[in-house]
Formats: sequence, structure tokens, C-alpha cells
Amino acid sequence: MGHAWQRRFYDFVVYTEKKRVEKLRYMHRNPVQRGLVLEPEQWLWSSFRHYAYGERGPVLVNEARKAELHIRKIS
Repeated sequence: MGHAWQRRFYDFVVYTEKKRVEKLRYMHRNPVQRGLVLEPEQWLWSSFRHYAYGERGPVLVNEARKAELHIRKIS
């Protein structure tokens, strides 16, 4: 069995709102970048719809406040 954490992967505490939004944006855009969906809200196993629209989904988010996400359409 391989290792879950490899040298290039590490965990750290996100202290600032700017870094928090940066990490959320990366996680939400990853399925799009991989070609699995066209828009982040199409990926079922994502917290995107919670943060963007306040909708409840299969990914549980235990935060009282939403991150400030600016959603722009790609033409």
C-alpha cells in the first residue's frame, strides 16, 4: 500500500481569508481543469454549490459563514 502523503503534499493551517478562498477555488476548479465537468457546480462531490449558492449537498460543510466567492462565466 502506498503512502497517503508524499513529499510534495503537506498539510498546513489556513490563517487568512485570502488563502482560504484560494484553496477553495483550487478545489472547486480541479474537476473542470481535469475535464470531468464544464462548470464547478456540475461536480456532484463538491462543496461549490454550498459556498456559491448556499445549497445543501452530499458534501457536508460545517461552517456557519460562506467564503466570498466571485463567480464569473467563461465565454
